[in-house]
Amino acid sequence: MNNIAGGMKSLCEDIITGRGGRKSTIQQLKGEAGTIRDNARRFLSESKRFRDEMGKDLRKGLQEGREDLLKNVKTLREDFREKEKEVKADLAEASKIWNKMNETLRNKKIRHK
Repeated sequence: MNNIAGGMKSLCEDIITGRGGRKSTIQQLKGEAGTIRDNARRFLSESKRFRDEMGKDLRKGLQEGREDLLKNVKTLREDFREKEKEVKADLAEASKIWNKMNETLRNKKIRHK
């Protein structure tokens, strides 16, 4: 019978030791979970700050690009208006030359008939 009592005593000691081990492991895991939670919060906070800064930089860059684009379009319009006057004048002159040649050909046809 001594074996049974000894076995029970050993079993009870193992249970108590195991419980203490589990308790320390649980406390360790809780500590690690807290650290992970803190790191996650810090990461999210830094990510938000980075995203906000990046958004500001993008908005600023787009605004500057928009202003440059507007300047370029204005310059192109002015150049087009200047060239348009030259082209219209050139076309008008070409039209006069064409009409004069056409009139000359008509007069020659009329004389030959």
